[in-house]
Amino acid sequence: MVILLFTVSCSEQKDFNSDEWKNWVESESSPNTRWLMHKDLLKQYELKGVSRDSILNLLGEPNTQYSNEFYYQLGYTGRGINIGTMTITFENGSVVDIKVTDG
Repeated sequence: MVILLFTVSCSEQKDFNSDEWKNWVESESSPNTRWLMHKDLLKQYELKGVSRDSILNLLGEPNTQYSNEFYYQLGYTGRGINIGTMTITFENGSVVDIKVTDG
């Protein structure tokens, strides 16, 4: 039974919604909304080559940013206390890499 619950929780997904993504605030009732959406986001949108402004329009302001990287917190991953992060790297104002980490 425990294995079944773990498998179901790991495969849970949510359709990407830009407004919901931008307005998400981590809480007990929605601790992982972005985590649940990130696979659909990456499936729906080819983000490589997209401009910095287009990313801001789609995803809003990142939680943290450096000169060439945006970091978006994704919330709990459903694997213990792990928190997901999506890092978007820019070169010459366009996306060159997207990494999702779980840890």
